[in-house]
Amino acid sequence: MFVKINCPVCGSEAYHNISLSALEHMNFEGEKQAYRYIIENIEVKGSLPEEDFIRSILQGMQKIIYDGIEVEVLRGILEENYGVTGACCMDLIERIQLELDMYCPDRKRLYFAETEELGSYTKKKTFYLTLDPFSTYLTCF
Repeated sequence: MFVKINCPVCGSEAYHNISLSALEHMNFEGEKQAYRYIIENIEVKGSLPEEDFIRSILQGMQKIIYDGIEVEVLRGILEENYGVTGACCMDLIERIQLELDMYCPDRKRLYFAETEELGSYTKKKTFYLTLDPFSTYLTCF
């Protein structure tokens, strides 16, 4: 699992890949049961600067991220496929938004943005010009 840290020396942000092992104890008291966890070991498997971590995630998610992707879907992908803790997901989604020039007007979906003028965004559109001997077509996606 990845957790976000701040370097005490230089102040830069990084992500540690940690491994946790814990013991689960179950206590029975009549009809009730309770669980207690004791952490046995925490090991730092590796560290990545924030920029490298985001770049590797974006390369892996290249075909997954689309215009209108739900924030909760993206959060689930980060948690399950990349092992990012829930507390770090929103920070990471904000960085992905900045890197891919996306915006989130309803706080539920991410859209690709194209700045026309300061503070104004529209969805990106791709234009294809198809030429044939009889007519010209302009297709907008």
